[in-house]
Amino acid sequence: MTSTEPHNRSSSQRRRPAYRAALGRARPRAADAHGAALVEFALVLPALLAVLFGIAQFGLALNSASDQTHLANEVARYAAVNEDPGEAKGETLQAWAKKQADQAALRNGATVCISFPNGKELGAPVQVEVTSTTNWFPILKLKVTKTAVKSMADMRLEAQPTKYSAGCA
Repeated sequence: MTSTEPHNRSSSQRRRPAYRAALGRARPRAADAHGAALVEFALVLPALLAVLFGIAQFGLALNSASDQTHLANEVARYAAVNEDPGEAKGETLQAWAKKQADQAALRNGATVCISFPNGKELGAPVQVEVTSTTNWFPILKLKVTKTAVKSMADMRLEAQPTKYSAGCA
């Protein structure tokens, strides 16, 4: 090479080594993301936990509603045939029903009501309503996070109701 060749290069060819040097220094800085994943995880974690907690609470509420429906049907059947399984222990049919609940929240907080909307004649319906409250966010203890859950069952009277009476427990 002669001494005149470097001067014959275009201006972009002369700047290339300086550009490469600057790029070489910037790449490690751009690739250095220590702690970024931790910050992103900290931002996403509350939303992820809220979704997970919501799914669990929905499952508990669904189980509670299913348990209430079962209780209402069972009590309606006992009422239709004039039976009171709690009579030997001196408890009403409604109080017996509350003790049969699977969940402590239903045993302690549910209301079981028996009524005769069309009278107590044979063939008339006996109506059983089980009501409770589901708290979606029990940590917050706010009224707006509570929902009343009702389950009802109707059956025709097959025998005159003498072992139990209408009312709530």
